[in-house]
Amino acid sequence: MPELFFWDGRAATLEEQVKGPIENPVEMNFHMSLATKNIKDIKGYKPFFVKAFGNEEVTEEKITKAIATFERSLKSPPSQFDQLVSGKKDALTDSELNGLHLFRTKANCINCHNTPYFSDQKFHNLGLTHYGKKYQDLGRYLVTQKNEDVGRFKTPTLREVSGNKPYMHNGLFPELANVIMMYNAGMGQEIPEGHQINDPKFPHKSAMIERLNLTDEEVFDIVAFLKTLNSYKYKMPPPVLPKS
Repeated sequence: MPELFFWDGRAATLEEQVKGPIENPVEMNFHMSLATKNIKDIKGYKPFFVKAFGNEEVTEEKITKAIATFERSLKSPPSQFDQLVSGKKDALTDSELNGLHLFRTKANCINCHNTPYFSDQKFHNLGLTHYGKKYQDLGRYLVTQKNEDVGRFKTPTLREVSGNKPYMHNGLFPELANVIMMYNAGMGQEIPEGHQINDPKFPHKSAMIERLNLTDEEVFDIVAFLKTLNSYKYKMPPPVLPKS
């Protein structure tokens, strides 16, 4: 399955994804054509375009390609978990190892968070759509217009997960423990109101989501394991940008 970007998978390539934050009204609230014009007016950028593309012409396509190419260079260094897989037997503590075991078995995490990327790259409904309510988010449906996609969101990677809070598509949970506790409870349960009984778009939670009966200790062992998927923190120094 090809990788799609954003929670609802609306971008099929990194180049498409680049435009999202620039044009989103709650992020940069700009437009790619205006961004292109602004960059084109800065003469100091021309040598960089010559070096990268062979000429100094500034276009939207070149800008998105340059940013996407940079994004492809961002790779997580080996984590504690990777060290374990590579043969370092003492890379994880007993708590972290138990969390890994639970991740693979009782907690069912690996059903969706699999492969070296820790994501199946698919879309699932966890029962958090708030359908028909103030904070409704239809998820993948907004892209496909298929009723079965209402409330489905992309499985995120768990690499670097402990540094990416808050969690879920709507930032509902502030800490990893909150997420695991909700999975333990079987997540949300959306029950149709009277006028929604025969609504063909009413969302249906994935059958994979069920009560787990984890103990408090097991919950925090899973959290401990998830933290081993983080690599060391690296702060990239900001480049000196042309101003004129």
